Amino acid sequence: MPRHNNGVKYVRQVYQTNCDLKRKYNSEREAVETGKYQMLIHPDLELDVYKCQLCNHWHLTRQIKSNKSN
Repeated sequence: MPRHNNGVKYVRQVYQTNCDLKRKYNSEREAVETGKYQMLIHPDLELDVYKCQLCNHWHLTRQIKSNKSN
């Protein structure tokens, strides 16, 4: 009769981060130029760029940072 191993099985899971689904830009300038081009094509669109802490690349976002100087 074969032996059964009823121990805990560990399954390696690959987690997909949010930035895996986004376009990555190697430089801020590249992201800004792409954002400007997209805003020319779609006048009602407002984009901003940010550096991702997870992948260390630049991404575009629709959330505009407020630059309030009070």
